Amino acid sequence: MAIFRRPRRRLARSLAFAAGLAVSGQASAQNRPFTFASVWNTTIPAAAVYASEPADPGLVAGVDSWDQRNVWTIPIYTAGANDPLQPLLYNSLAWYKVFTGEWKRVGNSAAVEADILASSKTSFPYRGNVFSTTTPNAWTLPASYNETVSSASPPARFRIGAGMTPAIGTDGHMVVFQPVGTALETYATIVLSSGPVVALSYATTSTTSAGDGWQNGQTASMLPAYAGLFCDEDVATGLNHALAITVPPTLLAPQIAYPAYAFDRDSLINKQPYAGVLPMGSRLALPPSVSVASLALSTAAGKAIATAAKAYGFIIVDRGGTGVTIRVKPKCATSDSVLRAWNYGLQNDLNAILAKVRSVTW
Repeated sequence: MAIFRRPRRRLARSLAFAAGLAVSGQASAQNRPFTFASVWNTTIPAAAVYASEPADPGLVAGVDSWDQRNVWTIPIYTAGANDPLQPLLYNSLAWYKVFTGEWKRVGNSAAVEADILASSKTSFPYRGNVFSTTTPNAWTLPASYNETVSSASPPARFRIGAGMTPAIGTDGHMVVFQPVGTALETYATIVLSSGPVVALSYATTSTTSAGDGWQNGQTASMLPAYAGLFCDEDVATGLNHALAITVPPTLLAPQIAYPAYAFDRDSLINKQPYAGVLPMGSRLALPPSVSVASLALSTAAGKAIATAAKAYGFIIVDRGGTGVTIRVKPKCATSDSVLRAWNYGLQNDLNAILAKVRSVTW
């Protein structure tokens, strides 16, 4: 199976969008978030400049939806106006204690939940991602971004319904679209049996924004965690936006390319440090000289991904594992078997596509 575990956090995230109608200058929040002018929703212009060499020759590619246990994906939910307002609490140990096995993302014993609550606080001490930076040797947040501001009457509360739980892995991501049109993104999330949610970091992002790193999304790039994902049923209708990918640190440089606003805080000190040339946020795409037909793809999903890779490209949103991982929503209205379990044909298709992509700018 071509599932690539992250060195420390965030393999991939999943996506669901709050209901909404398209308005002037804004794509549908239901199926295609962010403004029409967003980098996610604009096609690559004819004048774009492609690198002379492939961006990631020889790397294996996969989709995160092959992770059937949802250890590294991001569960996405849409809360309704009648879902309860649950408190969101800060806990500095929310990542580490799950990493050591002392705590779980959900289903802890009463004694463990008491321990979690006793060490939690009602306010979050930091306004930006604790795992993102703009400089390689210090924790430096962007000069301007969507800062997480503590509630005037802490703790902050969000609509979170029963059964809304995070990924079970150490990263513990979760996204809950709120009735007011924002998305609650949490990192290192723990859901307690009585309803309160505990996390190491969180942000509220907008589906009607430019979808860039200013949103303070819970990814190393600070891009919204739900940006660039697609569903099984989208394969038949066509993928009409850029696709989100995670790449190994061997491809990354501690630099930033828009729409990213940051990169991994431990980029140079991690046991698998950045060692490549691609800035976080880079767009990779199939150049005009490569036709989809020439790739001899065997699956409908592979052909849809390749078509999107020519028109919109892939955007690097995070670091992850030893291969390239394309993000897919973990739960969709329909289920395509090649996207839900490792598939030989799709594996070959993705390898063929990624072997030909090049960094592109304009």
